[in-house]
Amino acid sequence: MRRENNAQEFDRLRAKYRNFKRTIPQKAAITMVNFFKRNFNVGGFVDVPFQKWKKSTYPGARTTMVRSGNTRREIKKIQVSESRVVVGIGNHNHYAKIHNEGGEILITPKMRRFFWAKYKESGKEYWKWLALTTKTHIEIPQRKFIGDSKALEKTLDRMILSELKKIIS
Repeated sequence: MRRENNAQEFDRLRAKYRNFKRTIPQKAAITMVNFFKRNFNVGGFVDVPFQKWKKSTYPGARTTMVRSGNTRREIKKIQVSESRVVVGIGNHNHYAKIHNEGGEILITPKMRRFFWAKYKESGKEYWKWLALTTKTHIEIPQRKFIGDSKALEKTLDRMILSELKKIIS
């Protein structure tokens, strides 16, 4: 009789564990996506310590890194399996990588024509000076919004621990 109760309890715990193992990667991916999107709201990369973004000089930006919101919207789950969770941005977003890592962009003649067109359209000196600059590159400062973070690790640890406590109780 006691052996049957132990077997039933074992089966119940095994079912809970299988469910946990199946659902926790999805929950972790959602937690990661939300964590990285929050970086846009706080204006920097949440880590230990917090890495505030350098202010944008672009006249069309409402706040740094937020003009259209495309980069933030494109942070998604890329791969989710029991052994691996990958969150990122698709390859079609060309400017996300340069913002996340920083670097230089070559100023091409086509870009200079664009700057002149923007100057004629808006009358803003910003565009005129970009068109007239003797520089050959534009320096993009690093504004990291996705990557390894001690704060994210702590958030994931708390979430996993909370889910484990639900199973045990």
